Amino acid sequence: MTKKEKIHIMSAGANVHNTFSIAIYNISPAFEVYVIAEKRIYEDSDDPDKQKTREAIRRSIENLKELATPIAKKGVHEKIIEADTLDHIKDAVFEIYKKNPDAEYYFNVSGGTKALSIGLFMMALWFEAIPYHVDMEKTAKTISIPKVHIEDFQANPNRVTILRILDEQKPSSDEKLKKLPRKKLFEKLSKEYIPIRDKKRADRNLKDGVFNSLTRDLLNWNLIDEKHIEGSKKEKEYILTSDGEFTLKFVSLKGK
Repeated sequence: MTKKEKIHIMSAGANVHNTFSIAIYNISPAFEVYVIAEKRIYEDSDDPDKQKTREAIRRSIENLKELATPIAKKGVHEKIIEADTLDHIKDAVFEIYKKNPDAEYYFNVSGGTKALSIGLFMMALWFEAIPYHVDMEKTAKTISIPKVHIEDFQANPNRVTILRILDEQKPSSDEKLKKLPRKKLFEKLSKEYIPIRDKKRADRNLKDGVFNSLTRDLLNWNLIDEKHIEGSKKEKEYILTSDGEFTLKFVSLKGK
């Protein structure tokens, strides 16, 4: 299987070269790098503070190019936009994306203006990219993006039931995770299962295929996780994720 190229799109700030160094070791390697900068940072200002900031951003971009060029096989590119408006940001990101729509994208929203960072984050939602930021402690963190629409999730109450069952479990002593073996989860859900497609049918028992479909949706939405039980190559267990826990709290609150 061919590995996807990893492309970083970065908002230009006075520390963009430093955040890149941290990101490639903690978030993902970089096959290609784009830094999006406003046109005005290359215009001199009569305001000493603004001028100082713009010069710092220019130096950081040059340092980024020097640092990242030997690392990123397809190079480092600067994308200049007229202003940090959403339309200009969308156009710039789309121009990058259409050259390689099959790549895996990472959006660094650590620097630049608030509008630029917010704009890049919004584009990450569109392109299903992975946004991340580097905080003041120089720690790189990905920003979790919900993968599910609440209406889709609630369309089948059995999904809510699965999350509730997992949430009711006592956290494991080692990993502090709420989890259940597949067999146990199936048994518990069977007792509360509600057939959706044909509520009048005589056979209202939970089937393996239906259970697999329900858990597959929750896995795709990152609401649960699965792994093999230690010591077994066949038996799996399901784990409630932080997104799943939050989703359960949210729908429970809406239902009150």
